[in-house]
This record gives sequence, structure tokens and C-alpha cells, in this order.
Amino acid sequence: MNIPRSALLLLCCVLSACDRSQNQPQNQPQSLNIAVAASVRYACDELVLSFQKANPGVQIEPIYGASGTFYAQLRQQAPFDLFLSADSAYPEQMLKNGLTDAVFPYARGRLLLWARRSAGLNVANRGLEVLTDPAVSRIAIANPDTAPYGRAALEAIRSVSGLEEKISGKLVQAENVGQAAQFAQSGAAQVGIFAESLIVGSDLNETGDWLVISDSLYSPIRQFGAIPSWCRDRSSTEAFRDFLLSEEGQAILEKYGFSAP
Repeated sequence: MNIPRSALLLLCCVLSACDRSQNQPQNQPQSLNIAVAASVRYACDELVLSFQKANPGVQIEPIYGASGTFYAQLRQQAPFDLFLSADSAYPEQMLKNGLTDAVFPYARGRLLLWARRSAGLNVANRGLEVLTDPAVSRIAIANPDTAPYGRAALEAIRSVSGLEEKISGKLVQAENVGQAAQFAQSGAAQVGIFAESLIVGSDLNETGDWLVISDSLYSPIRQFGAIPSWCRDRSSTEAFRDFLLSEEGQAILEKYGFSAP
């Protein structure tokens, strides 16, 4: 039987295509880009590791920074698949502006007053009063305009009568709460006010003298998340969100100083 040359060529092309498809890697990991408030940095590192052990087909790339900065980028539809903010306001603004169809609470944070132990400021016993010490010339906080923990720090300072006036000129604003911790740790500031969650998983706990600031001095730091409407892999993103809210995920957050939302 004579087979037309054109039919033979077509058959060769089909077989070649099948061979290529069989040799291509299957189930390539999905990559998710998530924008994460700096206060969640160490907790999120562990959350990602735990999630990926159970979901090896999902690759998560967290980016850490100030919540307000991320919100500004998300308004321009930055390519993030998930946003974990340090407050509720930015995710709720996303909902209001049609950038997401739902928001969710995932944690509640607390403020920490921290100084290097070698400075001998006795922060643990003196509390916010230490800010007026003549030995303290710089106090690091996150930028209140873009960082919820910076706003909370300013609120705590203002809640103590006359304190803001006494420390006028001492405040140094960092880009985010993680950088505020770095300023205090490096000596660029004698004291830092930042998230309690940053002392777990770092040497800040070993090298510092610290005190958790009473949450009666500032509004609750309720941390919310949102999945942008342009999320590239909804099912994988929702799986990570569900893990975050699960008993295991909440236990990891609690380990780093967060309480249930």
C-alpha cells in the first residue's frame, strides 16, 4: 500500500510532538508572589516552609515591606497574588476600590519597646519613660504614613501625657517596622519601637532589653489579608490562605508573638 508523502509527513509531526510532550517536566511548581508586612517576616518564613512541605507543587515567593507601600503598588495592579497587611485598613480599601472580592483577618500584633542590653537603659522596668532619658537621642519607629506599627507607636507615645513634647526631635522614621528594628539593633537609634514578632527568630531577643507595650495605649493592631482580583492561581493562593488560618498556621503565628485575630 502506497501512503501519500503528505500523510507520512503529518504522521511524523504528530509522533514528534507526542515525544516532546512526554519529555517535558510535568506538574511544574506554581509560583505565587505574596506581599507581606515586615512584621510578619520571620513567621511567614516558617509558614511558607511548612506549607510547601505539604504542597511541593506550589512555590511561594514572599516580599517584605511596609503595608502602605504595598497598597500603593496594588492600586497599580502590581503582580502580587496575596497581600498580608499589618492592619485592616489597606485590605478594606482594596475591597472598597474593587481590587479584591473579600478580606480576612489572620492575626493580631503587639508593640515592643527595645534597646540594646549593653546600653543599660533598663527598658523592661522603666517602660516608655526611658524615652526621656538624656542618653537617648534617637528613637526608631516605622513611618506612620505607610506602616501600621509606626502609627501604633506614635499613638502609644501620644497616650502618655506630655511625652511627645519631651522627645520632640528624637524620633527617627524607618521605611518599615523591620528597618526600625535594624536601626535600634545597629546603634543608629538607642531605642526602637516595633513589632514583638521580630524578636523571635532573630538575635534581638538575646542582645536586647525589652518590654511589650501595654495594648491599652494604642488601637488594636488587627492584621488582615486580601487576594487581589488579578491573582494568577486562585486555588493555590486560597490553599495558602486556608493554611494560614488553620490550627497549624495560627500556632506558628502565636509562636512569633501574634494572637488570634
